[in-house]
Amino acid sequence: MTRLIIITALYMIPNISYACATCYGASDEPATIGMNWAILTLLGVTGTMLGSVATVIIRLKKRAKKFNTQTKDF
Repeated sequence: MTRLIIITALYMIPNISYACATCYGASDEPATIGMNWAILTLLGVTGTMLGSVATVIIRLKKRAKKFNTQTKDF
């Protein structure tokens, strides 16, 4: 039912379904430039955080492996 309402609204009021300046292609607009920088910033932050988590997991795995080899000698 909700999908029907949304689809009907898009057909009845087509102005709300137009693309914004970023998607439409006005590349020299200030809003588009700002949106592109925002996207790059979010990608950078997300990539840094995921890389940090992966680094911690790899280090923990190496430490656990080293600990297991040290305790087998006893």
